[in-house]
Amino acid sequence: MTTRGTSRLSLVAAFAALAGCAGHATLAPPDRAADAAGDEQAANQAYAAGDIHRAADLYASVVAAMPDDADAWYRLGNARFRLQKLDDAGLAYEHAIRIRPDHAQALYNLGVVRLKQAQAALVASAQAGEPGDRLRRDSGRIVQRLARVGDDIGAKNKGEGGAPPFIVEPDDVR
Repeated sequence: MTTRGTSRLSLVAAFAALAGCAGHATLAPPDRAADAAGDEQAANQAYAAGDIHRAADLYASVVAAMPDDADAWYRLGNARFRLQKLDDAGLAYEHAIRIRPDHAQALYNLGVVRLKQAQAALVASAQAGEPGDRLRRDSGRIVQRLARVGDDIGAKNKGEGGAPPFIVEPDDVR
């Protein structure tokens, strides 16, 4: 075989290999929406039953399958909040708000997360300060004020005894 024939044969083999690879990429993806609907229902049930770890995992599956669903991100934020993963909850609420800027529940819950984060940072500041230090005193005073926020609101599902308010829940998972 000549060099020209070998080159053509190599070229044909390369095209065949590439065509095979391209064919695999065109396979239809599984119907993720149907799986997501089932996961969402199971997540809602797990959340209502108090199995928050399972609910968070399932809500994460839902948002992976339906990344433009603001309510799914909101519910993921609620589950992460209940697991005391405030940074992750805040990110989920922010994602819901980017999708739907008027999502009142996600906006409210993001505010609650930020209050709790502020409170934790101020507690750390007060603990790090020297006794009698002005920063320590001011941090402690602000922490006390934040702790009374829940008492000031006094509505259903709000903190009692000086706890910041709790997040709001959707009606269909309580």
